[in-house]
Amino acid sequence: MKVSNHKGKLLVTAVAVSALLGGCSASSNNSTVPAANAPVAGSIQLSYWGSSTRVDKTDRINRLFEGKYPKASAQTQVGDFSTYFDKLNVQAASSSMPCVTGLQTRQLNDYTHDGLLQPLDPLVKSGAIDVGSIPKNVLDSGRGSDGRLYMIPYGSAWNALMINQAMARKAGVKPLPMRYSWNGFVSWLKAAKSKLPAGVAPTTSQGGNEPVFSAYVIGNGEKMFNADGRIAFSKRTLTDYWTLWERLRKAGLTNSAEDAADEPAQPEQFYVTTGKVLSEPTAGNALVAASAAAPGEDLTTVPFPTGSAGLGNAFFVSGWSIPAKCDNKATAAAYIDFFTNNDKAAAIYDSDNGAVANREQLQQQLDKPTSPPLKQELHVYDYILSKKVPQPLMPSGYNTTFEQAFTRGYENIEFGRKSISEAVDDFFAEAAINLGTR
Repeated sequence: MKVSNHKGKLLVTAVAVSALLGGCSASSNNSTVPAANAPVAGSIQLSYWGSSTRVDKTDRINRLFEGKYPKASAQTQVGDFSTYFDKLNVQAASSSMPCVTGLQTRQLNDYTHDGLLQPLDPLVKSGAIDVGSIPKNVLDSGRGSDGRLYMIPYGSAWNALMINQAMARKAGVKPLPMRYSWNGFVSWLKAAKSKLPAGVAPTTSQGGNEPVFSAYVIGNGEKMFNADGRIAFSKRTLTDYWTLWERLRKAGLTNSAEDAADEPAQPEQFYVTTGKVLSEPTAGNALVAASAAAPGEDLTTVPFPTGSAGLGNAFFVSGWSIPAKCDNKATAAAYIDFFTNNDKAAAIYDSDNGAVANREQLQQQLDKPTSPPLKQELHVYDYILSKKVPQPLMPSGYNTTFEQAFTRGYENIEFGRKSISEAVDDFFAEAAINLGTR
């Protein structure tokens, strides 16, 4: 999964999502939970997104699950991430969401309203789903704005700065440590520019990259959103951030706006992978694919810069939810518990969609990684996890409103269509209308 500015954008607008889901009401849901000793039997539908590799891994895990529960079976529905939620919105509107539905923190609160999802706290309390090995800040990312648990995390994704170490060594650029400040980052970019070949930028244009901005906000002690799902950071903060990236762009410390807009979305073709830039923010779990495509570049990742309040790297967590209308919640709960806690299943999945959420299984994969790039990925995740970064509650409309408006706002600046102050005002106005309205 790609959680950087490269990833595909959902085609459904916030208005369309609201229209699709608006017909579902809490009065018609069936939110009863099964007894603790309810039988695990019958077939359930399972939906998720991913490549053919992830399909193979999930099928192998399903066979393990069915081996433990021979009276149960899991039938899968798989989609591409860019279209997965389009289909899910239609299923939600028709009360036909699969009994085990894959969700992510960026979209979770589009589905926690109107009784669409089963609150999972009772299933955790009964012991049907064991969450004892999931760190609290990761588990809490599966909560809705009402504080209830609606998603059990299985994979934590994050964004990080990927660096082409072979290029850095050849140019004599010192490596970045795990902890460094924003001022230190700017100094590193300036030093790199003086040593890199002509035409190679120290980093990519990041003014429109929301995960980097989130790290900037949280690391400097502000919140991204308040309890109502509205923007909590100030206009001054966004102005300072966009001003910083404009200064860097105009000083030649980033690539051009045109190049940034044209970058391919596949890790194998990232500019840092192909040697067109020294560094760029990418999904933390993109290192394995990028390294396989360019083993000679010696790619690595480090967290984003640290602010006055500490590290601000947030997680983007994937997990499993159960719709309130599911007619086989006992088997759905057993599947989620198995996927989350079975060591053989975790070894098969191998942190495919973000670092494994189960802390014990994370340590197993750190101790015996299947590749050096995976070990580096998990090492950076473990470092971020140890800093207990406050995780923002993503409001409804986050993906379809906040992310896309943020990227568009900075593009208007770098292409000269708007001043920074105009872009900031327009962004806040759009967010006030569409963000956190459900």
